Amino acid sequence: MGSWVARYLGKLGAHVETRDLGPGRPNVVAVFDTVGKPAKTVVFAPHLDTVGVGGMTVPPFKLTAKGGRLFGRGSCDTKGPTAALFAALDRWSRSAERRRTSVRWIVAATAGEEQGSLGAESLCRGGLKADFAIALEPTDLKVVTAAKGVLRVKVTLVGRAAHGSAPQRGVNAIYGLMPLISEIRGGMSRWLASSEHPVLGRATVNLGNIAGGGELNIVPDKCTIGLDFRTHPSCTGDAVLKRLRAAISAHARSASMEIVCNRPSFVADRAGEWARRVRRAGSGWATADWFCDANVFSAHGIPAVAFGPGSIHQAHTRDEFIGERELDLGASAFLGILHSAPV
Repeated sequence: MGSWVARYLGKLGAHVETRDLGPGRPNVVAVFDTVGKPAKTVVFAPHLDTVGVGGMTVPPFKLTAKGGRLFGRGSCDTKGPTAALFAALDRWSRSAERRRTSVRWIVAATAGEEQGSLGAESLCRGGLKADFAIALEPTDLKVVTAAKGVLRVKVTLVGRAAHGSAPQRGVNAIYGLMPLISEIRGGMSRWLASSEHPVLGRATVNLGNIAGGGELNIVPDKCTIGLDFRTHPSCTGDAVLKRLRAAISAHARSASMEIVCNRPSFVADRAGEWARRVRRAGSGWATADWFCDANVFSAHGIPAVAFGPGSIHQAHTRDEFIGERELDLGASAFLGILHSAPV
């Protein structure tokens, strides 16, 4: 995917480089530079990765057209928005505006967005600078100017195995975490809900998975739970971690905690010049409960929004699709943004 993107954008006249996070995990950075000194630098940021394909009811890796819809994993999140952007760039690259623009446009196609925006974080820590960033997501062409942060944590308790016929000789790790699970579902969930942000609403927690034990006749000697917190400026990831550590100390003292990721929320200024430019090309304003690369750009001082065709309700689904008309509207919207830039 990264190699194809690099070749395609290179053919449109961009200067392209690939920055690997690891084997097979590239960030692709394509720069459409100006003739003279650029007045502004604006980033389009699609992401290259998708979620997994388990349980899908449509062929995940074969684009299937049916009834005006295009089915397949990533068709909505976020290869459809990416295709719409590339269609717009193709037209723009052959226009008079391309030769006269004073904006340096960068396409930063990131890896690892679905894993806490690893690629965007790497680019920002590597020195990416811009005046504005547009993270491509299926937003129904609404401009998402605020999104919750994400904190993902694993909590592990080690017990002692024993034969299932003599459970008193072991220490059941699953039982050991049950008081903590009860506290997370009860007191901690109420605490999260009590802190409400005027734009993003309440913070939340989801117990996403639990793994423990093996054979039915063995006392489980290890149990791990995975927690997904969604945060906001009034209830940050660090504040949640402080509360969670206190809960672990009170209810599962010998448990250990691993922070998988801790990414902040963001709230953009709707009165900003570039936010208004995107809004004129789109269909309204919105906020989001989910997390994306815009959060990372914002945290590193680059004002950002999320924007693109398609519905977020189709992202990650078993029959993921995007409408053909949505793609056409998306291409027109991205072309409108490119043509709205000062010359």
